[in-house]
Amino acid sequence: MMERFNIICIGILFFAASCSSELEKLTPPAERSASAVSDLNSELTSAANGWVLNYQPTNASGVFYMLLEFNDDGTVRIQSDVPGDNDYFFDQVVSYRIDSRLGLELIFETYGVFHFLFEQNSSSFGAEFEFVYQEKENGNLLFVSKTDGPDDETIISLEPASSSASSVFSRELSENLFAYDTISSLFAGTTQQIALMDENISIFWSINFDQRSIVVRGVAEGLTSTDIVSNDKIKLLDHVTGFGFFNGKLVLVDPLNFNFQGSSYSFSELTLNNYSEDGEVFCASGTTNSPVYTGTATGLGSATLYKTLFDLKGAEFVPQSESSYSVNVFFVADANGFSMSESGSINEYFPSATGFAFNYGFEDTDDTDPQPMYAVGLYVEGDNGERLTFLREFDVTTTNENRVQVTFNGNYYPSDISTNDRANLILITDEIFGVGGGEVHAFDYPIESQPDLTIFALYNPCTNYEFLLVK
Repeated sequence: MMERFNIICIGILFFAASCSSELEKLTPPAERSASAVSDLNSELTSAANGWVLNYQPTNASGVFYMLLEFNDDGTVRIQSDVPGDNDYFFDQVVSYRIDSRLGLELIFETYGVFHFLFEQNSSSFGAEFEFVYQEKENGNLLFVSKTDGPDDETIISLEPASSSASSVFSRELSENLFAYDTISSLFAGTTQQIALMDENISIFWSINFDQRSIVVRGVAEGLTSTDIVSNDKIKLLDHVTGFGFFNGKLVLVDPLNFNFQGSSYSFSELTLNNYSEDGEVFCASGTTNSPVYTGTATGLGSATLYKTLFDLKGAEFVPQSESSYSVNVFFVADANGFSMSESGSINEYFPSATGFAFNYGFEDTDDTDPQPMYAVGLYVEGDNGERLTFLREFDVTTTNENRVQVTFNGNYYPSDISTNDRANLILITDEIFGVGGGEVHAFDYPIESQPDLTIFALYNPCTNYEFLLVK
């Protein structure tokens, strides 16, 4: 019995000594954290030519090409292809730190390109300036965006850069393409035509430069809007893709593949060489030419990239006799994109306005005081809750391609409209269309949640005002 007791005691003592030895070997948490921070810092600063990052903030966005060089003093030089702020984001040095409170976090502290991207679309774009370190894989450092949910994680990969990594930047291209962003509909976006000269077809898309995304609207036979309308060979498409700029090319993240007029096409990238500003003048009273880029589409031959206000479905905005086109008055926007019913002249002169009306061939059945067939104006709530209609008549017209000429003729509805209401209606409609009238361009404006609803956006390139209309 004594012998057994001695064996147990020896075993306990041995176990205790062993535990004591292991406890002595454990590194305190603070030291382990500091070591992990130091190790990641060493990794970041060790790359001889820095790190390449093809940053795609979300699955729906495009790619921003960056070159990052981390320094021992807690700064990082970031080169990118993001224009803006007088080219500040092309090449900047900002501070960074590695935080270890919630895992290893790489945080860019000073305002820079990551913060700029974070702010896009009222900070809902999906970009980030804080990233959580995951692991090193095949020489690359992998991070995830800190604020992403588990089902929508953005994994970014810092890859060791070659000595020629900076030669891939296409900054001139990205800057020149921003010129296409002027004279653009708020609702329809910036629209472009890619004329494939050797194929005699044109691709139309709307492009978002801030988020680097493209929505392909369709393809048509012909190289000019006149030929396209005359040929009437159109195929609507609904292809959404991101894009990036690499080595002088605009490259689609998801290539566009389609069949048209018995042929198969694959469109993946545009090499753009020659930029000029001698394209179409969109405002009849203006003198500013739109931008034009020429180059080649890989596998499809020579190509020309135009700024356009032509829309394949805009020609479907035609006179309708059975009812007026109309919309909630909120959807009438000024040149800065603000609703005229919220902060503009509609709010000032007709604060109780509820709707915006556009009679386009409307045949009113009211025999007492019929509305003009061609007129534009407002629905206003009266003192007793009734709906009042104030309209300014314009000359009979029709849609030319997707353009509608509005020329006011001095007639108003109702016939007994007050002098004050008439004066205010003139002020508002001149503000939208130009004094005495002007030309608007119609765009199809699909609502994904309501595919059966036909909505058009009408944009005036001279005033930069626009409005929606529901058919």
